[in-house]
Amino acid sequence: MASGEEPYVVDIQEGSQYQQSCWMNTIEDQVMNYNRDEEEKHWAKASIYRLPEFAKKIKETDLTPRVVSFGPYHHGNHSLKRIEEYKQKVLVHFLHRARRPLIDFKTAIEQVLEEVRGSYHHLEDEWIKDEERFVKLMIMDGCFTLEILRLDPATGDKSYPDHDPIFSAHGALHKLPYIKRDMLMLENQIPLLVLKVLMQVEAGESRQQQVTDGEINELVYKFYNKTTNSQGGPLGLHVLDLYRKSMIITADKQRSPVTIKSFGIEAMQTAVKLRECGVQFQKSGNNSISFNKGVLKLPILSVDDSTASTFLNLMAFEHLHVGVCSEISSYVCFMDKLVDSEQDVHLLSKKGIINNAVGSEKAVAEILNSLTEEITVDPTNEFADVSTKVFEYSQKKIHKWRATLKHTHFRTPWTTLAVVTAIILLVLTLVQSVYTVIGSYHKK
Repeated sequence: MASGEEPYVVDIQEGSQYQQSCWMNTIEDQVMNYNRDEEEKHWAKASIYRLPEFAKKIKETDLTPRVVSFGPYHHGNHSLKRIEEYKQKVLVHFLHRARRPLIDFKTAIEQVLEEVRGSYHHLEDEWIKDEERFVKLMIMDGCFTLEILRLDPATGDKSYPDHDPIFSAHGALHKLPYIKRDMLMLENQIPLLVLKVLMQVEAGESRQQQVTDGEINELVYKFYNKTTNSQGGPLGLHVLDLYRKSMIITADKQRSPVTIKSFGIEAMQTAVKLRECGVQFQKSGNNSISFNKGVLKLPILSVDDSTASTFLNLMAFEHLHVGVCSEISSYVCFMDKLVDSEQDVHLLSKKGIINNAVGSEKAVAEILNSLTEEITVDPTNEFADVSTKVFEYSQKKIHKWRATLKHTHFRTPWTTLAVVTAIILLVLTLVQSVYTVIGSYHKK
């Protein structure tokens, strides 16, 4: 080709016979090589998901990290770039304390690369083609996560400088709550397998086997001040997965079949209306919901500025991850039916069931009501039986009559005394009338 001439380019028209042949050949090759077991393995690996765009548009502030990104989905976001350079300083600190070369951590992550990458339901081509970049991301974010999980929120980490923006006592006090919130975003997760591998390398060859799954899980539970009965269990998928497990009862339980007679959560009345029907409310000693002899027992619910974000991400995980039940989603729908106004919040707060850290009782009601937008209640939900029992109890007139009597005439000691006095006077009047009639009869 002579100098200055335009290079020859073959222009293939869209929809041409060549293009049609290419895509058809691709599909036919995939059909020929289709393997159901391999496809099942591919889908089963996923545990960290991208949320649908419509969901993020509705609840963007509650589903998007504000301070720090973990993993590939939000890496490079302009609003989160400031902390990326800081992560490198944390990695240097981590390696200096571990006294292990960076190549050891890199090699270890590369050995589990396929499994770790498979944890992400959708990865852009840049993370698939550039393995080096993905390994670097897992090491940087994984080490940062480990350092955060080990941080004492009261005193900070004394091995860091006194003026460190996060790991000093001042930094931990003011920054940690926002990082905790971001660590519970579904799109902002790191597989706990990464943390285990990093901790094993950090421990050294002689102590690698001592790093157990339970130790990793306990690190997360302790960070969020959670207690659970599943110590020593299998390694959690990620931080959000373990947080969810800490909120539900892990003991095996029989789920009653839902029959046509079952009214479900949709028939639930508000807390104030149920009280008028004779239902009483008590705190439960665990994370369960139960109803027996007119008493509805509910777990304590703390409502603060991060409540909406946490519950929305937990429900999104239940919706997208095959193999988990809908305990959290069912609970949120249950509470949404109980709480419709600030009067309902006031009642449940008095009973110690709602811990209001927001201030306004109206704001608490609005938070709980906003969680179930675009949510459909599963008819086989965890609390359908409880809802049915509460509904049937509230429909019996004797319970409503008894409740009205109690709330109207026995509301205070003075009203109770007045009622008792009236009853005594009535009885005495009747007795006097009877004796008068008897006396008159004997005289005759």
